[in-house]
Amino acid sequence: MIFLTGFMGSGKTSVGKALARILDKPFIDMDALISTRSGSKISEIFKHAGEAAFRAIEKDVLLELVGSYTDCVVATGGGLPEDPLNRALMKASGIIVNLKCSLPALINRVGDDSSRPLWGADIDGLFSKRQLIYKDADLIIDTDELTIDDVAKSICTHVKDRYIQVPVALSTQPYPVYIGKDIFKDIAKIMHRHTRPEGIFILVDTTVYNHYMPLIRDALENIQHHIMIVPPGEGSKTHSFLGRVLDEMLGISINRDWACMAIGGGVVCDLAGFAASIVMRGIPVIQVPTTLLAQVDASIGGKTAINHELGKNLIGTFYQPIFVLCDIRFLETLEGDILASALAEVLKYGIIMDKDLFEYLEAEGAYDYKEIVRMCVRDKAYVVSMDEKEAGLRRILNFGHTLGHAIEKRAGFTILHGESVAMGILFASWFSSELGLLDKKSMRRIENLIKGLDLIKPDISFPTPASLESLLVMDKKAYKEGIQFVLTPCIGNAIVKKLSIPSILDAYERFIHGYKKGI
Repeated sequence: MIFLTGFMGSGKTSVGKALARILDKPFIDMDALISTRSGSKISEIFKHAGEAAFRAIEKDVLLELVGSYTDCVVATGGGLPEDPLNRALMKASGIIVNLKCSLPALINRVGDDSSRPLWGADIDGLFSKRQLIYKDADLIIDTDELTIDDVAKSICTHVKDRYIQVPVALSTQPYPVYIGKDIFKDIAKIMHRHTRPEGIFILVDTTVYNHYMPLIRDALENIQHHIMIVPPGEGSKTHSFLGRVLDEMLGISINRDWACMAIGGGVVCDLAGFAASIVMRGIPVIQVPTTLLAQVDASIGGKTAINHELGKNLIGTFYQPIFVLCDIRFLETLEGDILASALAEVLKYGIIMDKDLFEYLEAEGAYDYKEIVRMCVRDKAYVVSMDEKEAGLRRILNFGHTLGHAIEKRAGFTILHGESVAMGILFASWFSSELGLLDKKSMRRIENLIKGLDLIKPDISFPTPASLESLLVMDKKAYKEGIQFVLTPCIGNAIVKKLSIPSILDAYERFIHGYKKGI
């Protein structure tokens, strides 16, 4: 999305229309949209409801636009950027272009236009006040001596070949997920769109550091930083290792003007997010996931956690990052089984909410991982923006994870997360079919895709129901009456039912017998 900001009369609508024609994108004039929906002119809304009411309507419309994921050109109202949250929403979903114009030129253009409710005697003061706000833009173009087409062409040059941005459109703390190849080198420039920290405490996976040490150091060369290496594996998601992280943070005398950055897979993302959320009552966190699993899931949504001896991710917080950066280049050095394992999480999105993604996985040929990450991030961003704290819709993201986490824990984390989730997905799909929710043809498609992607090794042994019972009791989704269990009625949809643990285990036992016979 491209958001045009500027004072009254700066040409946002005219430039926006020209820019939209050149880029072949939809054009939206926010004031016109608000007027059409309300059935009133903007001046009438100001007169009868007041400016505060108009600003509330304006913010709701902006949230709706950002949450639509529509790639369009938007002409904003002159006062919209005054609210920092509105600027954060625009930065989350695209770029902000300010059309700068001198006050004499504006007076000449606007004249005595009575349709502009704030154009009055104190126009000098309002103009000066807003100029400070308008500086918070990605591109500022002085339009005094330029034609409409000149301005539009200048913007086109700036946005050419820009990386993908997917917004997580939370109403209180929106943030972007940047997706592209070889974009980590721009991490400093991207970070400065959102924050300018005094320093950065970096947690980086050992393997990632060994592969990419020069890239990491070059990208952060001009920024004060401290790097702490995190050993790979779930062993680093423990209370004792978290203590080591906090000791090192405090040992280098970080303060609340620092930020924390995770560069690694899900373990590092979880650990960095949790540490950042509790040190000094919270410092900003930036997520740079380097595995496919972390790029499509763990880094997005603000879930942070460490493990407990009684279960996975039982100690943690909800703590949103200020942005996420997914550089596809990092996937090139992943071991094949790690990359393939992550496709279980991708498959989850396809089954529960994204039929197009499921069909993409079914199609033959090499995968475009940038496209896969984009589709999954869009799916998860939508769910998180609707239900940040997992009170309703977000529960569908646990599809396959109730059983998967129990299997993973039972195996002492010797099974890849993706493989354990794939086992959980297969059971949840089979269970959906047994309950009469999922038709047999769809069940076979899911089963065949799991086999085709080699997500479950032929020699895998499903644990017994008895060995999983205590782990299910400790599941985060468990309640006194049972577990919020995710099922699928069809490919591209999911439902949540509260089921008793005995009923789940009984079904699981029948599933195991069927699996041994080839389901």
